[in-house]
Amino acid sequence: MSILCLWELTVRDSKACIVLALFFFFTVVGVLAWAAVKVIKIAQQSVTQHKNPAYILYSDPNSLNRWGFLYIQYRATAYYFVVPALVYVLVKSMFIAFGQLKGTVQAIALLILELGYLVAVAKLKPWMDRKTNIFNISIASINMLNSIFLVVFSGIFHEPVSFLLYSMLSDPKLTLCRAWSKV
Repeated sequence: MSILCLWELTVRDSKACIVLALFFFFTVVGVLAWAAVKVIKIAQQSVTQHKNPAYILYSDPNSLNRWGFLYIQYRATAYYFVVPALVYVLVKSMFIAFGQLKGTVQAIALLILELGYLVAVAKLKPWMDRKTNIFNISIASINMLNSIFLVVFSGIFHEPVSFLLYSMLSDPKLTLCRAWSKV
């Protein structure tokens, strides 16, 4: 939603579309930011009262039903990770939407952003159990690999990508390492 709303600002179809895009973008961002602040306040209240953020967050049915969609996948001590996750999605959508005409800037920014997110996720391991951490770190690794491919195949370094692709497609036994050595 955020990518499409921000992208609409670059296309400028009509004034009504821009107004709707801005309305929905700021509404969604505002509601999610308010909910994230509310979760952090509830966790801080739980820490001051019970010395544990999980007590109110996971035992109070009112908090769990109202705000649980934001923090239920994270460990009780990593309730705050909802904020970096939302900021990551917002910044990534901004670079995708506004960087359409500047491919080099977009590719490098996405590479840096994905690297930062991968390091944060691998270091903090904010999800509930080991399997979920492994699964989400794998997703972040694949996103990082995709951003590396975006940088390599977008022609930023002026490598002969067409020759590389032609060599790989013409000889199925040819590996990526052999293709690079022929260049």
